[in-house]
Amino acid sequence: MPLGHEFPAQPCRLCGTATRRLVADRGRGGAPLETALCTGCGLVSHAEIPAEAEVSAFYATRYRLEYKGGFAPKRKHALRALRGAMARARRLAPLLPAHARVLDIGASSGEFTFVMREAGFTASGLEPNWGYAEFARREYGVEIGQGGWDSADFPREALHLVTMNHVMEHLTDPWAAMRRIHEALAPEGLLFIEVPNLEGVRKQLTNTFHAAHIWNFTPATLIAAAWQAGFTPRAGENLSHTSIVFRKRRAEDAPPLGADAAHAEALWRQMTQEQSRRAYLLSAAPITRRWQRLIRNIGEHVTTRRHATIRAMGEALLDAAALEPASPWAARHGWRMGGRRQPANSAATRAKA
Repeated sequence: MPLGHEFPAQPCRLCGTATRRLVADRGRGGAPLETALCTGCGLVSHAEIPAEAEVSAFYATRYRLEYKGGFAPKRKHALRALRGAMARARRLAPLLPAHARVLDIGASSGEFTFVMREAGFTASGLEPNWGYAEFARREYGVEIGQGGWDSADFPREALHLVTMNHVMEHLTDPWAAMRRIHEALAPEGLLFIEVPNLEGVRKQLTNTFHAAHIWNFTPATLIAAAWQAGFTPRAGENLSHTSIVFRKRRAEDAPPLGADAAHAEALWRQMTQEQSRRAYLLSAAPITRRWQRLIRNIGEHVTTRRHATIRAMGEALLDAAALEPASPWAARHGWRMGGRRQPANSAATRAKA
């Protein structure tokens, strides 16, 4: 099929339109991968959605090996994950009641579960890859079950926060996952979702899509998908990004706008014009991206060499963060027992509080 070709397809999960436009026939690295745009709303996905059994087997065994090079994170990857997890915790912790029950779906090597536990919450995670799940349990001592969103029985209305950080784009059925989460969340519970933002991306189109990302969202299509599953963004969220905290929607909430044919056409123009090879090479991106990567790698090398273990690196980052104003980890400051720092939600720490 030539690029730009419109073809009939199954009705779009978001808007019901049965027409797609082919936007790419190759993924990252030049591997064959047909990616299609819904002409009715702008939702972008694989032209053919893979079977759930195939996807589940891939994430349980091969995904981490192919994308990270092993069944446990390298130190630089753990450092990035710790920093990202702490940033999310700073954002989310103030929204939660004390000792809130938190579940991280797609927990990777356990960093978010670890930092939320150390902030005093009852935190657990689910991770489909056996190696990363085992690493999280061994290195951080956190509760991580091996499996995906459909692998555990969640009590109804039992959780205060569920997070899916760069997970939804990998799922064959994000709607089913969000509906399951809706049932498990307390009435005032929150759902945090972050996915790559296709809108305004400044990459070559040939480096934008890859096999692991079945769906490619924009703010408009992410919000519309969450609405269908019973969610709406909480007040104050920045709706120009695809990192959003959702709450359960109510009868008086108005349906979201923006996922429509005009949005689809704008994305098509972006991908064919702004993301062309010529536009990319004429921009500063090829130089700035490489320079930023070099500086980051040097800094990570220096930081990771300071610590004997990944756990020690995480402890040091949390100890430093405990001194920040209104830090989620403020209880860590100055608390040591028997030479070992106690988790913020441990019985010994609560007894001293």
